[in-house]
Amino acid sequence: MTKVRLAIVGCGTISRLNAPGYLEHPQCEVAALCDPAPERAEQRAAQWGITPRIYSSYDQVLDDPDIDAIELLTPTPLHADQSIAALQAGKHVSCQKPMARNLEEAARLAEAAAKADTFYRVTENFLYYPPLVKAKELIESGVIGDPNMVRMRVVVTSVEAESVRLPLAPDALTWRRDPLLNPGGLLYDEGAHKYATAMWWVGEPESVSATVTRTDDYMVDAPSVVVWRFKDANCLAVFEYASAPEMRIRAPYYALDDFFEIQGTKGLIWVTRCSGEMLDLPPVMLHTGSETVSYQVPMDWIEGFKGAARDFIDGIIAGHQPRLDVQASTQVLRASLAAYASDAAQQPIDPSTLS
Repeated sequence: MTKVRLAIVGCGTISRLNAPGYLEHPQCEVAALCDPAPERAEQRAAQWGITPRIYSSYDQVLDDPDIDAIELLTPTPLHADQSIAALQAGKHVSCQKPMARNLEEAARLAEAAAKADTFYRVTENFLYYPPLVKAKELIESGVIGDPNMVRMRVVVTSVEAESVRLPLAPDALTWRRDPLLNPGGLLYDEGAHKYATAMWWVGEPESVSATVTRTDDYMVDAPSVVVWRFKDANCLAVFEYASAPEMRIRAPYYALDDFFEIQGTKGLIWVTRCSGEMLDLPPVMLHTGSETVSYQVPMDWIEGFKGAARDFIDGIIAGHQPRLDVQASTQVLRASLAAYASDAAQQPIDPSTLS
C-alpha cells in the first residue's frame, strides 16, 4: 500500500487536533468524514480545504470499499463496538482514548484485534509530544540514573473564553456527565494520558492506591491523588489532579495545565509545557544538582497529535504495529479503573486482578 485512504468518524472539537497530521501526510488521503450531524462534517471539510465523501451513518463508512482506515473520534461508550465492527470490516482502526468503558469491552476488542488482518491502536498524543519524547530520550540515556519517582500534575482551571481555541460543544458534555455511559470523570479521562506516559517511561504498575473526591459535577472528581508502584523497577508514580476554577492561566486549547517531574538517582527532569502554558520556563529542564540544562523543542500541543497521525499512517504502509496496541491500551485502562477501585475499597489494588 502506497497511500492510505482515511475516514475521520466524529467531527467534533477534538477532530481539529487529530485531523491536521493526516492532512499533512503525503501518503494519506482524508477520503471521508462521518458525523451524525452532516453539516458539521461539511463545515470541517470546508475548514480543511478538502472534498471528501460526507457520511451521516457509521455503517456507510464500513461499507465503503475505498476506505482503508478509520480515525474514531466518537464518544467513549461507542468505542469498543465501533472498533470491533471496523476490524471485522477489514479497516485499520485508530481510536481516541479511552479504548473502552470496562474490561469486558476491552476483552472483546482484543479478541477482534487478534483475528483481524488490520491494525488497531489507541490514539495517545502524549507519546508523540516533543517535550515528553525528549524526556524519554534523557531517561534512556542514563543522565538521571535510575528513575525512582515520577510525579504528574494536572490542574483544571478557568481561562478567558476568547483565549481558548477548542471550546467544547454542549452535547460533548452530556455523555461525559452520565455515570451509566462514562466510568469516571476527568481523573479517568485525563488520567489515561498520565498512565500511558508513565508506563512508556518506566513500565507497568503492580499496585495502585487512590483517594478520589466526588463532587456535584461528575466530570470534576478533584482534588484526587493516585499513587502506584511499578512492577519491575524501584520506582513510584504520583498523579495529582486538582481544580482551581478561580485561577486564570494561559491555556490555548483546554482550560488545564500539566507538569511532569522524573526523579532519578543522579538527577531529575521537568516537563513544564503540555496543553497549558502556565509556566514561563523552557519546555524540558534537566537538573543534576550542580547545573541545569534547558532543551528547546517544539512545544505546541498539536505536535503530539501530528506525531500520532504520522505513526498510524507510516505503520500501515510499512506493515508495523503503531503505538498503543490493544494489549498496552488494556493496561492503561486497567490502571484507570484501578484508581477508582482502590478508592472504593480503601486499599491498594493490583490492576491485573480486575475483571
